[in-house]
Amino acid sequence: MEHAGPNIPPPNLPLKMVEFVAFVDKSKSESDSDQKHEFVNIGPSSSFADPNMEAVDIRHIADKFPEKNGGLKDLFDKGPQDRFFLVKFWADINTSLLDDVNAFYGVTSQYESSDNMTISCSTKVCSFGKQVVEKVETEYARFDNGRFVYRINRSPMCDYMVSFIHRLKHLPEKYMMNSVLENFTILQVVTNRETQETLLCMAYVFEVCTSDDGPKH
Repeated sequence: MEHAGPNIPPPNLPLKMVEFVAFVDKSKSESDSDQKHEFVNIGPSSSFADPNMEAVDIRHIADKFPEKNGGLKDLFDKGPQDRFFLVKFWADINTSLLDDVNAFYGVTSQYESSDNMTISCSTKVCSFGKQVVEKVETEYARFDNGRFVYRINRSPMCDYMVSFIHRLKHLPEKYMMNSVLENFTILQVVTNRETQETLLCMAYVFEVCTSDDGPKH
């Protein structure tokens, strides 16, 4: 997967990811969220033109994701290949909020573009390279400060993901958690709903973080 890196020009992306956060909190609205814990996050300071990013041979990770129509390798072969990124998260699952039966599990993501589009965001949760569950969301552009913004706010996590996080948290050792996560991936594909053009593809792999500094990527 072609990342910006040494001798690789930064991609000219038609859609930029500005934010991606998976979290748990004690409320069901953003305004009164008095206690919130982030499992993983990508913030506005992240850059797809970071010179420290490396090129990754897709053959090294393809077996961790679905292979057939709509799978990672299939989409990558169709391209454009400079819109594909591999992200490794060190997730933070150390929170007492997991013990709250009324806690809300959600994902917020935001994108920007210079063009007015309707986007379709497919998120596939995969185990041992096979799709377990897929969520497809449609978002319309909102013009703001000279750009088009797409925000999917507080999208509820599926029951499978919530159950998976709980099972992971109850494993006694971090190496056991990482052993499970070695076969767990998420494939996120954002397309132009009208043209079906791939705008952005994010392949996520995971470990648990080993410090108290919160999630990293």
